[in-house]
Amino acid sequence: MTSAISRRLQLDYSNVLVSIFELMLRGGIRAKDLLPTCVRALEQAEIKAAPGRRQDDSGGLVIAALVLDAWHRDRRYLNPRGRPKAVPLLGAAPSVEALVRRQRSSHRPSEIARRLRAVQLVVPCGRRLYKPASDAAVISARDPLVLQHAARALSTLVQTVGQNVSGPRNAAPLIERFAEVPDLPKRHVKAFQAFTHMQGRTFLRTVNDWLESRRARRSGRKDSSRTVRAGIHTYAYVAPKRRRKPR
Repeated sequence: MTSAISRRLQLDYSNVLVSIFELMLRGGIRAKDLLPTCVRALEQAEIKAAPGRRQDDSGGLVIAALVLDAWHRDRRYLNPRGRPKAVPLLGAAPSVEALVRRQRSSHRPSEIARRLRAVQLVVPCGRRLYKPASDAAVISARDPLVLQHAARALSTLVQTVGQNVSGPRNAAPLIERFAEVPDLPKRHVKAFQAFTHMQGRTFLRTVNDWLESRRARRSGRKDSSRTVRAGIHTYAYVAPKRRRKPR
């Protein structure tokens, strides 16, 4: 590897770390606590880099997304017009807690149900009943789930790239593509937002339908060696041009 490529690679990785550190600082983590956190993360990365290691299970935001999606699919949770019905937060089905329990999370269903209420993914509608704020897990509140989502998204992207470049040559690569232009006029930003929202929603709904129809059936015996975590993540971005430093 030439020194020029090495410097470029180091700069790229440095930019990734800067983004992560900025997100952690904005989330309330103190700068002096970052160093021991990084040391522990590096130690865990060395362990995970060993062959044969399995990844951990779904995070809280993934469970939230599955719950909201099921709420828009299950006939027991839909009114005659096909819209989500209002249900209690806790208790037996139909309830938010029951929807969480169906996702086979390792966390307590009642705690996740309360968290969905706290971050306003489910909203009260009177008589101690709740409805989903939308069919997508979008969090605007300052909550640890936001940091978890960002960290998980970055981790999954890096794993996908690493698997594509280091896996067997005869193995089909996972999709990892992007579409970008360097000079979109600013007057088109709002149209870009609307267009990508519409296209992305349709695309994700199609992929989600395919995945949901193929999920493992529930059984008394759990065999995690026969299942994997699979999905796709799409996002849009608008960023200013980088200014070149004068030589």
